[in-house]
Amino acid sequence: MQTRKTIGYFRLLQQNPSFRNLWYGQVVSELGDWLNSIAIYALILKLSDSGMAMAGAMMAKLLPIVLVSPIAGVVVDRVSRKNVMIISDLLRCVVVLGFLLVEDQDALWLVYALVIVEISLSGFFEPARSAIIPSLVPKSDLVTANALSGSTWSVMLAFGAALGGGVVYLFGIKIAFILDASTFLLSAWFISKIAPQEKSEKRDSPKLTGELSEAIRYLIAEPMVLVLSLLKAGLAVAGGIMTLIPLMASQLLSVSPSLGIGILYSARGLGAALGPVLVRRIFGESASVLQWAIASAFFLKALSYIFIAYSHNLWTLSLGVGLATLFGSIIWVFSSALIHLSAPDHYLGRVFSFELALLTLVMGFSNFGVGYAVDGWDMNIKQIALWMGGLVLIPGLLWSGFLVFLRNRLEQGACVGSVCPVDPSGFNPNPIAGDQPAKNQAEVK
Repeated sequence: MQTRKTIGYFRLLQQNPSFRNLWYGQVVSELGDWLNSIAIYALILKLSDSGMAMAGAMMAKLLPIVLVSPIAGVVVDRVSRKNVMIISDLLRCVVVLGFLLVEDQDALWLVYALVIVEISLSGFFEPARSAIIPSLVPKSDLVTANALSGSTWSVMLAFGAALGGGVVYLFGIKIAFILDASTFLLSAWFISKIAPQEKSEKRDSPKLTGELSEAIRYLIAEPMVLVLSLLKAGLAVAGGIMTLIPLMASQLLSVSPSLGIGILYSARGLGAALGPVLVRRIFGESASVLQWAIASAFFLKALSYIFIAYSHNLWTLSLGVGLATLFGSIIWVFSSALIHLSAPDHYLGRVFSFELALLTLVMGFSNFGVGYAVDGWDMNIKQIALWMGGLVLIPGLLWSGFLVFLRNRLEQGACVGSVCPVDPSGFNPNPIAGDQPAKNQAEVK
């Protein structure tokens, strides 16, 4: 009996130059992103120690994507995804240099404005990066590619946050922004070396509204893809941790706020890097493993917030934040991999844009809620963390219920969208519905 072997991270990078250059671009760009984030947090804390001021920055980082994503999704599915990423990187380089003009509290509005423009450009870059992956790697390596991408985000979060905290502490906020701008230039150079063989299909709907309505009809007809695209939004109900971390660093820790933010964000990165890797290594990467790993991760993430609520020093807070992000990374990486395996290439840009818009909308409200809870309701960090733990249970229950419904329908011989049961011959027309029989699994390496 043949068993399916999965390609390793290093072999994937070694054997696939185009994906390797995409990965290089991701490494330097995300390193700069976290330098930028720490610098922005430190700048706002310097100008205003208000919970709402911090929440305002979080919303400026999130909500523009809601408006940009519908257009971005169509653009990403219509034109070269490679060119979209390059142009986005070059424009973000210019925008980041604008933070050097902020000198006092009166210029706080400029911080928000620059963040809005920068994130709007990211709203084009991120769907393009996610959508281009299936054109760079074979289907058998998609889980590996997504796990590597997710782990890279995590490692860059850990390293970039620590570096950002150190750079801000030792050299100042402006140096962090200059370094961030340079990373966008380097990312654009790496991406320019990609030679993707993208699938080009003639579009029957030349108008923006036509392509958007086409995508909506597709999601309605494919419940599996629709629900998968909602998972990150479910994860984002606890996204207020982005506002909570700077406040924890400022109010609970005895170290410098910039160093405290850097350490806590580094804990996020280390936790996120471990989650998908451990699950794949211990349990494998069959469809059912990915699906139920997501369900389990929601419940374990809720427990992590309870741990955070009762933590009051640097090390226990770091452990709690790391665990919460570890389980969140499982949801993030595995849901992306399942979307890649479920949706056709010409819909991926719009699917990922829809996903990004919804998760940022929910995350924006979550961060606003944390800021308002601190300033308006005078809630403490313990109370807020417990509330977030309770909220993240809801999407976990809904996803588990959907999996039970899906399994029951397949056992009855019915299809759910294009997901159909395995026929008596052993052929599964859609492996996402369950595990593909061993006799049909091919040797990958």
